[in-house]
Amino acid sequence: MNATGWLFSDPSQLHLLERMTIAAKGRVRGTMQGKRRSRLLGSSLEFADYRPYAPGDDIRRLDWNVYGRTGKAFIRQFWDEQEMNVRLCIDCSQSMRFGYAPPDGGEGIIPSTNKLAYALRLAACVAYAALAGEDRVSVLAFADRIVSEFPPARGKGAVLRLFNYMEKFIEPTVLQGTDDIGLPFSAPGAYPRTPGQTWLFTDGLYAQGLERVLNGFAASGQHVVLIQILGPEELAPDLSGERKLIDTETGAAIEVAFGRDVMRAYQSALRDHTGMIRKLCAERGFDYALADTSVPVMDTAGRCLLGEGMRNN
Repeated sequence: MNATGWLFSDPSQLHLLERMTIAAKGRVRGTMQGKRRSRLLGSSLEFADYRPYAPGDDIRRLDWNVYGRTGKAFIRQFWDEQEMNVRLCIDCSQSMRFGYAPPDGGEGIIPSTNKLAYALRLAACVAYAALAGEDRVSVLAFADRIVSEFPPARGKGAVLRLFNYMEKFIEPTVLQGTDDIGLPFSAPGAYPRTPGQTWLFTDGLYAQGLERVLNGFAASGQHVVLIQILGPEELAPDLSGERKLIDTETGAAIEVAFGRDVMRAYQSALRDHTGMIRKLCAERGFDYALADTSVPVMDTAGRCLLGEGMRNN
């Protein structure tokens, strides 16, 4: 199965995404002509403002109706339209790969609730909508370090190449565990050099570094849409008795006797953690959404992402 078939089992999903566009907060400052209203004035058909006529101005932009009423010459100004730079940052850490166990000699089985597979499918939805809307898309995969980057691409002609690139990240990779999400973003070039919109797909299961990362994105002129992806076994675990829990990132193990008090404490800690992430985003004017991998990807894209960083045309 090719990458498009793996990411989108139903081809009609692509047609649905073509009717969506990535919503920008405020006017866009890009580098090439596109469909986004820019902060700059230009030659689109969307009216911006008037200014007094000055010698050398194009008289075709004179508003003769205003001149007839006031006897003063005013030039009509229009907004410029440019592309938006969309960057997809995908967490490929070990905790995101939880539940993926390739059988001996096989290609591997991807559970429907695998967080990394879910993140890749969601990212593919965003990427396709952006490319169909003539925005520029780049991808950064990270774990304990920057794993790989896909350089900026524009237009639907780049879709298959981008999807083939994204598909390979589901395969097992030897990575060092880390509890600091800021570690990979401390590398040179981790933050975009041009203003735009960054989508951060992660389970958020880090002890530190997120505030530092969000500050870095804000300083680089990014509007962040953070999608926290968790599985049903994390949102509502069904555990009882004595269990040995192993941290997939660090390998640390702990013996836990599960009971009502322990489960209540877990749910409280989970609410506090997701609430902290939501608050960090809100303080910077960023968008946040919690995605449950038991919910179909297109439902999440339609109900959740449309309310955060996408909108229907």
